[in-house]
Amino acid sequence: MASSYRIAIVGGGLAGLAAARSLATVGIEAHVFEQAPALGEIGAAVNISPQAVKALQAIGLGDKVAAVGHSSPGIYTRNMLTGEFLEFNDRIKTAARYGAPYYTFHRADLLDAIAGELDHSTVHLGHRLIGLEEGSDRVTLAFDNGTKIAAEYVIAADGVRSEVRRALYGADNPTYTGQMVWRALLDAGDVPPELIEPTGHVQWVGPGRHLIAYLIRRGKMLNIVTQQDTDKWVEEGWSTRGDADEMRASFPNSEPRLDKLLKLVTVCSKWGLFTRPLTRNWGRGRIQLIGDAAHAMLPNAGQGACQAFEDSYILGRWLGACPDPVEAFANFRRVRIPRVHGVQRLSFSNARFKHMHDATAQRQAVSAGTGSVHGNSEWVWGFDPVTEWDKEPAVPSAYAA
Repeated sequence: MASSYRIAIVGGGLAGLAAARSLATVGIEAHVFEQAPALGEIGAAVNISPQAVKALQAIGLGDKVAAVGHSSPGIYTRNMLTGEFLEFNDRIKTAARYGAPYYTFHRADLLDAIAGELDHSTVHLGHRLIGLEEGSDRVTLAFDNGTKIAAEYVIAADGVRSEVRRALYGADNPTYTGQMVWRALLDAGDVPPELIEPTGHVQWVGPGRHLIAYLIRRGKMLNIVTQQDTDKWVEEGWSTRGDADEMRASFPNSEPRLDKLLKLVTVCSKWGLFTRPLTRNWGRGRIQLIGDAAHAMLPNAGQGACQAFEDSYILGRWLGACPDPVEAFANFRRVRIPRVHGVQRLSFSNARFKHMHDATAQRQAVSAGTGSVHGNSEWVWGFDPVTEWDKEPAVPSAYAA
C-alpha cells in the first residue's frame, strides 16, 4: 500500500526546498522527494537579485543567505578584444534602490542554507520518479526504488527534464539553442587582483560570445562562466567535462587581462543551453509545476533561480490564503505566467548586446541606453513579491505577450 501525504514536492533542488520552506511558514507541511542520494545543487554559482532576496527573507532565510552570500560592488564590462571599458552596473546602488541586497552564491552553499531550516524527516532522498497517475482525489507517484506514495497535491520542482512534466504533457523536451557555456572555478588567491579589477566582478563582451568572472564564497573563489554562439551541438548537463585548451581557443585574440585569466584555468566543464517555447503548461488540477520544470529560461538575465524563488514564495502565500489548493494553484498560475513569460523574453533578447560583432555599434548602444542588459531589468528587480504576491505584475510592452 502506498504511503499517503497531503502535499508532495518532487525535486530537492533550490526550487523544491524553497517551496517546502515557504509552505512551512504558512503552517503547511510538505514532503520532498529527491532522486539524488544526498542533497547537493549541481553547478557552480548563482546570482540572486533583490526581489528574489526579498522572497528568501520573507520565508525566514535572510540571515542564513546573508551568511553565505557575496555582495558584489557591481559588474564592470569590457570589450573582450580591446579591453575598452563599456559600462559599470553599480550593485550597491541597486541594492539601496530596491531595498534588498544583490548576492552571488556558490549553489551548494545556498542549498545548504535553505535545507538547514527544514525538518529533515520530511526530505526523502534516493527517490527518482518513474511514474505518475492522476486520480480524482489524489496523485500516485512511483519511484525507482519501488516506493509508491499517494499525495493529495503535487508540486513539481524536478527541473528542466521534469518527469512530472513529461507525464502531464508528453515529450515536449527542451530544444538546443545553438549556444553553449563553459564553466570553471578558481581559488581567488591564485588570481592576480589586476585581472578582475576594479570590482571583482568583470564581464567581457564581444563577437558571438561573452565571459563573466565574479567572486563567491566571501571572495575566496572566482567563478567563471561563458556563453557563446556555436554551430556545434553540445549536450546538456552541468558537469560534462571540458578541455581547458578548447575553452581558451574559443576566445581568440582576447585582451591581455582576459587572456591571462583563461590561462589560469586547468579544469572546466561545458554544456549546451536548452529551452522550450513559452508555454502555459504549468500544471493542472492537483499538480503544479514551478521553477525550471515550468519555465526553463536562458541565463542571460540571471533570473533562473530568482524566478524559482519568486514561485516558491508566491505559491506558499496562495496555499496559505486559499482553503482549496486547486484554487490556489490556478491563482498562482494567473499571476505568475505573465511575469515569468516577460522574464523569459528578456532572457532571449539580452544576448544580442553581449554578442555584437560590431564594437562601434556596441559602444553606441551603451551610450544610447538601449544596449545594456541591466537597463532593461528594472521592472524585474523592482517587483516586490511580499506586497504584490496576489497581483498580476506589470510587464513592459517589449516583453509582454
